[in-house]
Amino acid sequence: MASSLRRFVLVAWSLILTAPVAPATEGSFSAVTPVPVEYSAGFSSITEADSEQILRHLVEGDMAGRGTGQEGFLNAAKWFASQLEANGFQPAGENGSWFQNVPFIKLLVHAEACSVRVNDEDCISGNSFGISSFAGTFENSMPVTFAKLTNSPPEISDGQYAGRLLVVQAGRRFNAEDQFVLKAKPACLLIVADDGRVRNEAVNQFAQTPSAIPVAMITPTAANSLAAKCGAAEGFFADENPQANLTLDSSQIADCRLSIERESIDVPNVVGWYPGSDESVRHEHICIGAHLDHLGVQRGELYPGADDNGSGSTSLIQIAKAIHANPMKPKRSVLMIAFCAEERGLLGSKHYTNNPLRPLNDMICMLNIDMIGRNEESASEPASDNLNTIHLVGSKDHSMQLHQMVEKANESIGFVFEYDEEERVDGRSDHASFSEKGIPVTFLFGGFSPYYHKPTDTMDGINFAKIANAARLNYLVLIMASEHGRFEMDAKP
Repeated sequence: MASSLRRFVLVAWSLILTAPVAPATEGSFSAVTPVPVEYSAGFSSITEADSEQILRHLVEGDMAGRGTGQEGFLNAAKWFASQLEANGFQPAGENGSWFQNVPFIKLLVHAEACSVRVNDEDCISGNSFGISSFAGTFENSMPVTFAKLTNSPPEISDGQYAGRLLVVQAGRRFNAEDQFVLKAKPACLLIVADDGRVRNEAVNQFAQTPSAIPVAMITPTAANSLAAKCGAAEGFFADENPQANLTLDSSQIADCRLSIERESIDVPNVVGWYPGSDESVRHEHICIGAHLDHLGVQRGELYPGADDNGSGSTSLIQIAKAIHANPMKPKRSVLMIAFCAEERGLLGSKHYTNNPLRPLNDMICMLNIDMIGRNEESASEPASDNLNTIHLVGSKDHSMQLHQMVEKANESIGFVFEYDEEERVDGRSDHASFSEKGIPVTFLFGGFSPYYHKPTDTMDGINFAKIANAARLNYLVLIMASEHGRFEMDAKP
């Protein structure tokens, strides 16, 4: 710990020895240090009951899974802005608004005009198709080739699948620009993917190059239906990660139709500003953010996104309330952002860091919250083992000063920090857009569960104490960072 931070911590937290204090959290969260009185009103304003109420509105209101580019997300953005306004924040978006518009290309499957038929029977219906990188219409009759590919696909001759419909399942991310496809030269490509990745409506970046051939995603159920009709073994695409390459050329002729619309749209980040109390350092600010988007409605099914990331968005609103409720205001300003399009590759946060509305040089740190509403759960680790655990990602790698400040604040919360997901998730949420610009970051992440990117990510099983305590922790870190000022960045090895 640097000497300046040590002196700050000793001064700030020694106040608890001489002043009245607010109680720390109790129960499975084993807090040891009461909250200094000057922070207590804001800290106490954060409650589990509010966590449930706010999250329920995000999940069960008119926000329909908050899909970027869908009406539900716009409803969520407007509501989030109204919550910031109610808690004393000022609009910090474009042209005096709450919003920073992010340009996108929206792709939409016209389900009624999409199908694959064999012998005049439907094998794949329109709701089983998802967007990839193709836009336009396609209609043709052709023989079918089915392929299951490992990370090392088989050698094929140039143009081996020319004039054919190629249906591929790969044990990796796969698209029409894959070398296997470019060499195969099929007339049309269907990519088999998990249901959660088969989206009939989504946004992409302007820079994305449309594919040279018609391509769409399809669900495993749809792919197996077509394969069975063409003489393949039952459940041909049952293995999500093929251990060996397998291809099958069918003589059956498939009638394939695709219709995918492409249009330009704008989708907002929500941006609010709470001015710092010290005019001499008010231009400096702490950014705190969470992505507001989820998958929305896909193929007629709602993906509520209670944990991902209704939970983080809920914490943001509670932190805004705490800042406004507390008589002692942050010395430096607070920039709060609810990002769009995290699910499409951190596009909302990348747009902000490439087009900042406040100078990035004045941002002293960025605090990110994503998926903090469920207890981590896997086949080898029950949820009951993780009532009070949370992953603290990024701070160790970027600024030990900031990391130690989080640890100090946690003495009033009682989280058990885990660090076993750093490599897996450090680049997968919005803090990464800021750390790439040299800004110290922290990322609170509750861990994965069987409900991740599933329609079952509902209010059931949400740990409201974890949401509230994530808000309490980041509220304390925010106040402490506001007093401290700039952090040292640790050199990368």
